[in-house]
Amino acid sequence: MTTYIVTVMAQDRVGIVRDVSHALASLGGNITHISQTVMRGYFTLILSVDVPKDRTLLQIRQAVERAGDVGEFEVNVRPFVEPPIPEPRSIERFTLSLRGADRSGLIAAATSYLAENNINIEDVYAYVHDGKALILAQVSVPAEVDVEELQIGLQEALKDFDVAAHLQHENIFKATSEVQPVIGLEGMRE
Repeated sequence: MTTYIVTVMAQDRVGIVRDVSHALASLGGNITHISQTVMRGYFTLILSVDVPKDRTLLQIRQAVERAGDVGEFEVNVRPFVEPPIPEPRSIERFTLSLRGADRSGLIAAATSYLAENNINIEDVYAYVHDGKALILAQVSVPAEVDVEELQIGLQEALKDFDVAAHLQHENIFKATSEVQPVIGLEGMRE
């Protein structure tokens, strides 16, 4: 079997995941990972699929494209390449929230600051309504980074934007957002 990463974008409708999964199954494919979301009426899908070695990238793309109406699906297929094993490092996960006035360059400024401080964004959600922005991101912070200094630096980096930036350890976020006891909070950073 050969593994491919497949992305699909289209205007949202009922049945897209069904159609894509049937197309891949018809090639003998097995979906091993899948992530899907709808944003502003547009469906996006990324998945990992194992297919028999005799199937080509072109066959996979065409099968998925044909699963929708003509021109409905925008499809990209890439061979999966195992990422290099990163050097082991101790990280902690935080939820970053940015709230305030929406302005051009806000996300660019925030993500530049994070990248300059070796902070990896694992997941991000942004929404703008009535001129107000809400951005939530799950980030990985190296253990050697002083979170208080990071928080102060982020607010300073965003001083030209009318936003409040807040970092919250994932355990605190879970404890205040889920209805269940949280065990093992000792030793965590705020």
